Amino acid sequence: MKNKETIKFIDLFAGIGGMRIGFEDAGAQCVLTCEIDDAAMTTYKENYKPEHNHKFSRDILNLGLGSDFVPDHNILVAGFPCQPYSIAGLRKGLKDERGGDIFKAILRILNKNKPDAFLLENVKGIVNHENGETFKFMITSLAECGYHIVPPEVLNSMTHANVPQNRERVFVVGFKDPEKAAKFKYPNEVKLSRTIHDCLESVKAGEEFYYTEEKYDCTKALKVAMKNKDTIYQWRRQYVRENKSNACPTLTANMGSGGHNVPLILDSFGIRKLTPRETANFQGFPRSFKLPKLANSKLYHQFGNSVTVPLIKKIATEIIKVL
Repeated sequence: MKNKETIKFIDLFAGIGGMRIGFEDAGAQCVLTCEIDDAAMTTYKENYKPEHNHKFSRDILNLGLGSDFVPDHNILVAGFPCQPYSIAGLRKGLKDERGGDIFKAILRILNKNKPDAFLLENVKGIVNHENGETFKFMITSLAECGYHIVPPEVLNSMTHANVPQNRERVFVVGFKDPEKAAKFKYPNEVKLSRTIHDCLESVKAGEEFYYTEEKYDCTKALKVAMKNKDTIYQWRRQYVRENKSNACPTLTANMGSGGHNVPLILDSFGIRKLTPRETANFQGFPRSFKLPKLANSKLYHQFGNSVTVPLIKKIATEIIKVL
């Protein structure tokens, strides 16, 4: 590929655009976005305005059927739904109501458009789902589309991107050209030099984020256990868990689903949840990223469901360099 050509990618299961930021920061151009969730699209469109004939699709199951709607692209990017494979989910895998069809849709686009490379991202649990048979089937299916698969790796935002969040995800990269596949290298581990204070806001948060005994029955137990301002805590129904790594625990999509799923901190004003902006910071989103006027529960869900941007940028940069 000529260096002067702009490398183009499609952003499937785009969420709020974490993958897009990483790939655009690495120099690529997004030509199609596919995302089914209305609230996520509200946030996405708040941050990305239409340009260079960019296309939108709402459901991958309808994408590319009987038409040439999927534009030519060099890289297919897909952080496809993790719930069917997550330890915290039902773990139905490809037997999930949509899970099998969703993966088939990715294969259909790879077969039809034949991009030079792809990047897939999912939870660590997909690797051993059904004793590894699900993942083995997926890798075999991707290879049958004509791709040479780089041995997948589990990367942690904390150890591979200098982001203070303990977040493990598996990445799968494939290339049409076997020589390019042989050249690709996943990011090496780096020393974590950033702390949670690089992601926490220094000003007092809104009153709605603070715990009081009037609002939460667990507040008394939290006050007894939470003494350290340099770490993050979680309420586990009956006890308080302190994260000894002094990093943020894995942000999850169910942060906005009620209960006490949002990580807790002790600041100068009391005990409180992370704010949506802080969850964005722990995913490495730029400070310029706009948060629309949505319910906090929606924003928590979106950032917990997203990717760690600096880690994606590292992988994207290497893919583009190889191409």
